[in-house]
Amino acid sequence: MTGFGLRKNMVFDWSGSKFRIERLHENDDVVLERLADGSISVLKRQALLMEYREGKIAAISEREASATPAIKVFSRPLDELSEVVQLEVTRRHHYLQAICNAGRVVFTKAHIEPLIQRVAAEIDDPKPPSTTSIYRWHLRYRSEKDSRALIPRTDRRGSHAMKQDETVLRLASDSISEAFKVSPMASGPSIYARLLAKIEIENRYLIPKEQLKAPSLRTVYRMLLRLDAYDRAVLKEGKIAADKRFTVVKAGVRSAQILERVEIDHTPLDLFLIDEKSRLPLGRPTLTVVVDHYSRMLLGFHLSFGNPSTAAVMGALRHAILPKEGALAQVNPELNPKHTWPCYGRPDVMVVDNGMEFHGKDLESVAYDLGIRIQFCPKHQPRFKGVVERYLGTCNRFFAHQLPGTSLSRWHLRGDYDPLKHAVLTLSDFQMIFHKWVLDVYAQTVHRGTGETPWARWHEGLQRREPELPESVHALKQRIGQIEERTLRADGILLHGIRYNGESLAPILRAYGPGTKVRVLFDSEDLGDIQVWGPNSPEPVIVSALDQNHARGLTALQNDLIRTAVREKGASQQDRAALEVARQSIISTVENLMSSRKQKDRRRAADILGASTSKPAAETSPPLFSAMSQRDGEAHSMSIQQLPQKFAHIDAPPPAYAFFRSKRKSNEEAIK
Repeated sequence: MTGFGLRKNMVFDWSGSKFRIERLHENDDVVLERLADGSISVLKRQALLMEYREGKIAAISEREASATPAIKVFSRPLDELSEVVQLEVTRRHHYLQAICNAGRVVFTKAHIEPLIQRVAAEIDDPKPPSTTSIYRWHLRYRSEKDSRALIPRTDRRGSHAMKQDETVLRLASDSISEAFKVSPMASGPSIYARLLAKIEIENRYLIPKEQLKAPSLRTVYRMLLRLDAYDRAVLKEGKIAADKRFTVVKAGVRSAQILERVEIDHTPLDLFLIDEKSRLPLGRPTLTVVVDHYSRMLLGFHLSFGNPSTAAVMGALRHAILPKEGALAQVNPELNPKHTWPCYGRPDVMVVDNGMEFHGKDLESVAYDLGIRIQFCPKHQPRFKGVVERYLGTCNRFFAHQLPGTSLSRWHLRGDYDPLKHAVLTLSDFQMIFHKWVLDVYAQTVHRGTGETPWARWHEGLQRREPELPESVHALKQRIGQIEERTLRADGILLHGIRYNGESLAPILRAYGPGTKVRVLFDSEDLGDIQVWGPNSPEPVIVSALDQNHARGLTALQNDLIRTAVREKGASQQDRAALEVARQSIISTVENLMSSRKQKDRRRAADILGASTSKPAAETSPPLFSAMSQRDGEAHSMSIQQLPQKFAHIDAPPPAYAFFRSKRKSNEEAIK
């Protein structure tokens, strides 16, 4: 092995530059020459030794110093070599050791052959090397000053370059790219057929003497094997997927305290839930979670049957900020968590992806009002919020996959298992079980990334930071919601076809007059009230809808459906009779969807009914199906008892497991 020493003509690498020791002085000065430009510098011996100790100096061989190309010495551990190669290295070392011990080396046949015969007899070598071989071994060993230079590099014998013409190699590369663009499962024969066609076309324009010779199919397979693993992944899976697989994963973002950084994301749960009344599967709900980066604790969540939306983000953020202790009273005492939920507070940074629900002005306005900074991840780079991605995977693999009715992550993993037949949990049942799993299982399990349980790490963080809340719950409600800008008129504010007016708008109207632009905040799950900011108002005023029978508890989705039905009939949105007809039309539609044998229709019905964590037991009852009026003394309400018996022909669902059954009335008692 090449060693480093402070001697004349010693060549070494120092921070990327090559230096040679020109001379040594008695006063410990060392004169250095930089080989790149011949500049001279003087340093103390101790200074150079300290640079060596810090790893900035490394000795290089004479061949490297002279920039003469040489065979690279085998640098891996010797025990990785085969037994045959190790025996050969030991054999060569015996011969060179005997020659070096003999004193001055003279490479003549008369001087070397007796030494060779003596060593061959000592090690019982039936085929001693020639004098020329000994000379070659010695020369290599002396130039490298490394015993590993004696390792035979048979792997470097022969030419490893492709022997085909450059044009053929170019056509082969084009054929490989085109074949994998057509199909990621492109085979060797399909690539070979494309290559032959390209060579045939190319040969049409060449004279016979310059005709391209087509390679064999085996040569095409060798070309594929010569591709790097990354290049093969790019061809088969695409560059984004290849970058994801082959990117070096470094240490991620570090946070020093709780609520310093939270991550938000959605996922469809791998679990089918059933309807409270009909007991038919509704579909897979969408889970929106807020996870604390420091402790890995779940701060809040929102569950619904709709697609990812701004309303789901607002619901999860509201749940994350507000205290949750004392809000977990369950119907079934067996499902009461043994631990409380200590997480609450306003986060500093909120990390989200590039979904449409995160890029709207609603979330931006809420974050500004609450003093939260939004940080967007690069597109198609989920690793920038890996904590929440892993949490969602944990929810599915270690929780949802263990419940009856799980769909598993891939359909082919189900085998003969039918999740629709085994589904027994309602949305409210699932919410109870999820609370218990989060607090008593996940929070008490040691997290591999932190080495502590999320529960312990959160409480440890509480010692250094006290979570902050908005000044009041009322102030939080003033900030979390969807934002619109509307024009204030004498008859109030029109928002999504609903008229809002009241005495609370009078000061704004008197101060700024009709036509003033105002900021309106509303809850998409209840359009009964809105909050209105005047141009310079420090606080909003609450304004109620004029038609409370219609708007109270009405969701934005339900309102959109009613308005669409009214427009299709060409009626006015202020016509109460038209609204009632549209409402009854939606009732009929939801009935048909809920009784449909198609699961996607029942999921759509649950979305229309507004089933979510805030209303887990949504059913065909107020507000959507309540009476709009008592006009002419006739009630127009619709309840579950009035539904026709549409489910008699459907097989009865399996009995609910005792562990997952909430203690409430049975289906028969509820229907009675």
